[in-house]
Amino acid sequence: MKQFVLAICISLLSPVISWANIIFTLGNNPQPGEENVLFNSGAAGSTVTGTLNQSGLLVNFTSITQTLIAPSNGQARVEATSGGNQVALRDISFAVANGIFTDAIFNPAGVGTIGASGTANIAVIPNDAFGNPEPAALFSYTVGNGNNFLTVTASSGETINSISISAANGFADLRQVRISGASVPTATVPDNGSTLMLLGGSGLALALLRRKLALSPE
Repeated sequence: MKQFVLAICISLLSPVISWANIIFTLGNNPQPGEENVLFNSGAAGSTVTGTLNQSGLLVNFTSITQTLIAPSNGQARVEATSGGNQVALRDISFAVANGIFTDAIFNPAGVGTIGASGTANIAVIPNDAFGNPEPAALFSYTVGNGNNFLTVTASSGETINSISISAANGFADLRQVRISGASVPTATVPDNGSTLMLLGGSGLALALLRRKLALSPE
């Protein structure tokens, strides 16, 4: 518990923190080979799907508690909706369908009156250099009105399965998502729900993080 609290404190004082081989860097820090996530369907549901603009690989955005919508064609922007109205986005995960990636840049943006300043909890599900799943890497930072970019990078040959964001106060939307090093392992078969299972694992990791934060003394 003391180590966990120390990690959270360091994250508030430094723009860069490393959890094992997953590095969290505050801000928009471009990486080699970045691809933009684009939306063209305008679909809504618990999962909406975008496309990487160069490789054409699919990226699934999923919420376990909210209905998502991608309102702008050609832009990586995902909102939460309820009863036909936009609401604060509090729970979202994303992953390359059937695949992995090495880093991501994303912006849980604060725009207008949707959402409020507060803490965003990040959970990254990584693989080690041999492709074996590892425990979630956890990070928290403050988000508010305007841009709230975060860069997540895997090092030492590791890769990323999924990234999840949870914010009790919510934020307006998740936008400007970019991914590098996306690939689909050759042994992968068509998606049979494995991507959603990984996103579910991210949700469990976020639940654990919220529980630890609630139990930590101020």
